[in-house]
Amino acid sequence: MKNMIAAFTAILLLVSVNAIAVNKHAKMSPDAMRRYKAGLSVAAMTKNLQFDFAKANLRPIYNERLTQLAKLLVEGNYPIILRGHADAVGSRVPNWQLSQKRADAIKDFLVSKGVSAAKIVTTPFGSTIPVASNRTAEGRQRNRRVEIRLS
Repeated sequence: MKNMIAAFTAILLLVSVNAIAVNKHAKMSPDAMRRYKAGLSVAAMTKNLQFDFAKANLRPIYNERLTQLAKLLVEGNYPIILRGHADAVGSRVPNWQLSQKRADAIKDFLVSKGVSAAKIVTTPFGSTIPVASNRTAEGRQRNRRVEIRLS
């Protein structure tokens, strides 16, 4: 009985939170909604980019997103930080170098689209900051990434 009450309470809470979120967006002015959607698109553009094992080549699936990001950076004259990462397979120095190459690959792409190289900072982290376990193939894949941060 306690489990049923807890489950029912959780469902009510979830429905209430969703109703508040929907109501919040329903009250937005058209301009506020446009800014909200633009914020969502920036979040999508700056989502981590993943790489193949021991590779620094950009996956073609990221070309459109990076092209949109480049346009945003050029129009807004924003600085950007690219944080390169690697999984924990292999030794420290090669992983550090690989994480730098990954960040540089994205920088090169953005520069080719008109972003000023002086506005881009790249930082390698090697395998020092994993976002997932390096014990699984899925976790290692998530760790082979570049994080994009607007400054």
